[in-house]
Amino acid sequence: MAVFQEKRFRTRDGLNLYYRDYPNPGSRKTPVLCLSGTTQNGRIYEELAQRLMKDRRVLCMDWRGHGQSDYDPDWQHYSYFVDRDDVLELLAHERVPRVVVIGTSLGGIVTMHIAPDRMDVLAGAIMNDVGPVIGVAGRQRLHDNMGLPMVFASFEEASRANRERNGAGVTLSEAEWMERTRRTFRMRDGKVVPDMDPMYGRVFRERRRPPDWWPAWEAMKAIPVLSVRGGVSDILDEPTLAEMKRRKPDLEIAVIPGRGHCPHLDEPESIAAIDRFLARLP
Repeated sequence: MAVFQEKRFRTRDGLNLYYRDYPNPGSRKTPVLCLSGTTQNGRIYEELAQRLMKDRRVLCMDWRGHGQSDYDPDWQHYSYFVDRDDVLELLAHERVPRVVVIGTSLGGIVTMHIAPDRMDVLAGAIMNDVGPVIGVAGRQRLHDNMGLPMVFASFEEASRANRERNGAGVTLSEAEWMERTRRTFRMRDGKVVPDMDPMYGRVFRERRRPPDWWPAWEAMKAIPVLSVRGGVSDILDEPTLAEMKRRKPDLEIAVIPGRGHCPHLDEPESIAAIDRFLARLP
């Protein structure tokens, strides 16, 4: 029997977005909301959600244009601000007034977009390999990867491409790379493709990010935050993490050896840090 309920809600502009609800009706603790990265979906949190649901309710949403959520007919709606509003609509739909967010990459960026105006919904945040600045080396790697093929003949071929494009120093096994690939790719018309709207290629090419999100990080000072960084990550680099700590001295930090962008959050170091962090939150 499934440990989660499959649900959908209708957005203000008419899309149906999918999410998993890992219930814990007996818990009085603040629920956890898991938000995935740009190329991911809620399936990446399956093991973590099952573990956390022993103490708290857990929600895992597929962004619009990802996984089992509707694709948006207007690719320009794939933006941080639209994603922010989708998150707030999900919480309103479920009548959940406050959450602890676990935000991987894009999920952390969207959390920073929530903080300045809707701090009332944030009881705390776990930022998985993301900060107010994208590292220079990581930005260049993302740019270099942008023009590479994203359609593959098999999951094995897609898994090899994932490994080759994610930078040096990552110690994942072939089985772990394959598991990550199977959760973020799908079969379509006989080919293996990312489990997301193909129009995201245009989003990546044309998105105009600000130089940083430090003003949003200032708003995060008001809540407990744990930063999880991959030890060899080029997206959340060491100087950015040090500046985050300087600006928010109570920031908790966990560095995960042998992981780049992003830790899976199933590593012993990740599990220990997340458990310590959540144990202190109501």
